[in-house]
Amino acid sequence: MPEGIKRRDFFKTAITTGLTLGMGPLVLSERVKGANDRIGIGIIGPGQRGWTLMQEAYQEGKRWKAEMVAVCDVWRRNLERAAAQVHNWYGTKPLKFVAHEDLLASDQVDAVIIATADFQHARHLIDAMKAGKDAYCEKPMANDLDEANECLRVWQKTQRVVQIGTQRRSDGHAAAAAEFLANNPLGVISRVECHWHFFGPRWRRPQDVREAVADPSAIDWRRFLMNKPWRPFDPHRFLEWRLYRDYSSGLIDQWMSHTIDLVHWLTGERFPSSVTAQGGVYLWKDGRENPDAIVVALEYPKGFLCTFSASLTNGAGGSGIFIRGSRGSLDTNTWTVTGEGAGDDRIKELIKINPKSLPNHMSAWLEAVRNRKQPNCTVEHGYYHSVACILATEALWSGKRTGFDPAKRKIRSL
Repeated sequence: MPEGIKRRDFFKTAITTGLTLGMGPLVLSERVKGANDRIGIGIIGPGQRGWTLMQEAYQEGKRWKAEMVAVCDVWRRNLERAAAQVHNWYGTKPLKFVAHEDLLASDQVDAVIIATADFQHARHLIDAMKAGKDAYCEKPMANDLDEANECLRVWQKTQRVVQIGTQRRSDGHAAAAAEFLANNPLGVISRVECHWHFFGPRWRRPQDVREAVADPSAIDWRRFLMNKPWRPFDPHRFLEWRLYRDYSSGLIDQWMSHTIDLVHWLTGERFPSSVTAQGGVYLWKDGRENPDAIVVALEYPKGFLCTFSASLTNGAGGSGIFIRGSRGSLDTNTWTVTGEGAGDDRIKELIKINPKSLPNHMSAWLEAVRNRKQPNCTVEHGYYHSVACILATEALWSGKRTGFDPAKRKIRSL
């Protein structure tokens, strides 16, 4: 390990320096002395999605004086590829780690990008915040309720600058629509219809699987599994984890997380009061455990029904959200509002939602890190979408209607 810090001391150090009762939260300004000092970024999980986020951090980092200084991955292939790219960008070799605790223990790292598997996000984010690091964490923030609750508690205690990767929070159209809807122009909203459709055996990665099979010794399988049940090395579960229940709920974790976050923003809601779900594998009978088509129905306290339908079996219609009110409707595919189909008090003319000018999601995070403020998609927002997705997954797998108790932060059977 760098700087002579042993892994067994990592949590002890994190807790005694940042989470001791009575102490204020750690702040990056303790390390970044001035506006001209470099922000050192580490990435945990530079795989497919992580590679894209690395490129965004490289481009946006030029403006905010941030540089990639460390990479971490349990697969040597991804680790070496990422390290070579960072060396190519900056002319210096980054620190390389297999264990994320080792990266978090480095005093060269001020902030981290977390782009690991769905079931790993929360644990990595919790450890990062406890270590005094700011973070950009991919969605879903958590797919386990206990870990979602811990994320929220640790963030409230440390107040780290955390951006959750539901990027529509940085979309100019979405921001303008949220402002427009705040004045209740649609009247009584009763229905929100969300859909996301695609054709193909999504998330199968045959070439990567072949590479993993060729040299499984280059993969730290135990570290990948974290707290999940032990099983012999399986390259499909390692690389195509979105298809297996131990690691992801598939369409819910991957796509509903984005969509329901936008629904929460546009309607001002936080938690659904009840959730039901149906789904199955209807076309891609290739051994996957997670559905290739689902429908989720969520009731919200304000008095509307939201449905999310998604499939890998037919791509017609793509993705979008349609909000129906008593005076009119908003269509996010066209970002227009009309009174068609509404009552006598309906909106009389077409209204076009013009986008606000916003920085992209990565730049918004780096600006927030530099200026010590919270970005536009915090752990709190991540908690809301995580709860909705966890409830949907529980309803799908149990076949029962589920609810949530916000006071106790627990799932309720209904």
